[in-house]
Amino acid sequence: MFFHQRFIPGLAIYSYLVGDEKSKRCAVIDPTRDCDEYLRIAKREGLRITHVLETHVHADFVSGSAELKDRLGAEVQIVSSGLGGKEWVPPYADHVAGDGDEISLGNVRLKALHTPGHTYEHLCWSLYDDTRSRETPWLIFTGDFLFVGDVGRPDLLGKDARQKLAHQLYESVFGVLPGLPEFTEVFPGHGAGSLCGKALGSRGSTTVGFERRYNGSLQKRSEAEWVSSLLEGMPIAPPYFLRMKKVNAEGPKIIGPELPGQRRFSAEQVHERTCQECLIVDVRTKEAFAASHIPGSINIPLGQNLPTWAGWVLPYDRPTLIVPDDPLDVPEVVTHLLRVGFDDVQGYLEGGINDWQTHGYPINRLETISVHELADRRKAASGRLFVLDVRTEAEWDGGHLEGAHHIHGGTLEDRFAEIPRDRPVAVVCGSGYRASIASSFLKREGYEDVMNVLGGMSAWKAAKLPTTTE
Repeated sequence: MFFHQRFIPGLAIYSYLVGDEKSKRCAVIDPTRDCDEYLRIAKREGLRITHVLETHVHADFVSGSAELKDRLGAEVQIVSSGLGGKEWVPPYADHVAGDGDEISLGNVRLKALHTPGHTYEHLCWSLYDDTRSRETPWLIFTGDFLFVGDVGRPDLLGKDARQKLAHQLYESVFGVLPGLPEFTEVFPGHGAGSLCGKALGSRGSTTVGFERRYNGSLQKRSEAEWVSSLLEGMPIAPPYFLRMKKVNAEGPKIIGPELPGQRRFSAEQVHERTCQECLIVDVRTKEAFAASHIPGSINIPLGQNLPTWAGWVLPYDRPTLIVPDDPLDVPEVVTHLLRVGFDDVQGYLEGGINDWQTHGYPINRLETISVHELADRRKAASGRLFVLDVRTEAEWDGGHLEGAHHIHGGTLEDRFAEIPRDRPVAVVCGSGYRASIASSFLKREGYEDVMNVLGGMSAWKAAKLPTTTE
């Protein structure tokens, strides 16, 4: 049997390529939109991709199933679940699978197991290697049903669906999962960092038996107690999750082999608004952005968290223009954005911010301060300094500055009214990354006296400065 696990940091996505080394047929499970790696691996191993299998309609990234088929041709079969009703069957599905349906790759077989709860239609795919056992599954690909250390969340389709899905998830955990052998290896759809669960582990796999014994969400109790415990402390779901659900259910746009967003815009073109209505996204470091940036631009520094924060805060109805530190970074930025459905990336600023500056165009700056400067200013300002903490609820509860105001960074645009315009605003997060994003939005909104606290609460605590949990 051939097996390959692909991991994408930030979004913490696991996808898989499995096949029969004798027949040379293989399947891709839950592919992302950037599908070149699957094609390269299959070619390198002499395998032919015959099937693309989905566990469910994803909420956190754009499915790559249709993209992969477009690259491979009509003989490839896309298999999606039909167990959640017609509205959850993507139009690109070639085969609508039911509980117990099998896909044969030769000596390797994949069998559908209906495990609703995260979504209505959710399937796991059990893998059988007939050269070892025809009756016992060796592996199971659990999608967003079972993770290392947790189970999928049932609250992504809204309050009306939450109770029904929570009940289905309880039935899947305690009614379906016990039918699997303890030694069956579990390969989930996400790892630590994903918002599709509450407490995902960082390992790429586990076993049914280990999770049964040590996964808190697999410990039997009354349904009401279990659901209450599961939902307690669940992180806020980004609003783009609902958009991704809709995009995947209706079928995403085919991008093709040529990566978009490679057009070069001169500083003069950007200044003259050649890209009408373009949102300028500056992906340079927070320090570089603070030193000099185009007025009105939004800073989301390039890194593994870029797609998550782009989905949180950027509008989907405007074309995007990128300000990179290096033009060689552009393909990576575009790939990040495509994974979460930003299809209209127009291009990038050729020559970067240096070209903008040498043309004499207006620039803005963002003040940065250390945690020690923040402590001194809080004393000197006699309560006038407004400290905005943009971390998560869990981080806030773990310790924050006394008198700080908490707004999750992903919800900032809906809560500007809570932030005074006539006081200096110091923005703090865990390290300064999210604070730079939030600060750039405040600057664009017209706030003048804004500063990013570099090092954030990590530096504040390291300096042994006082915090409170009240």
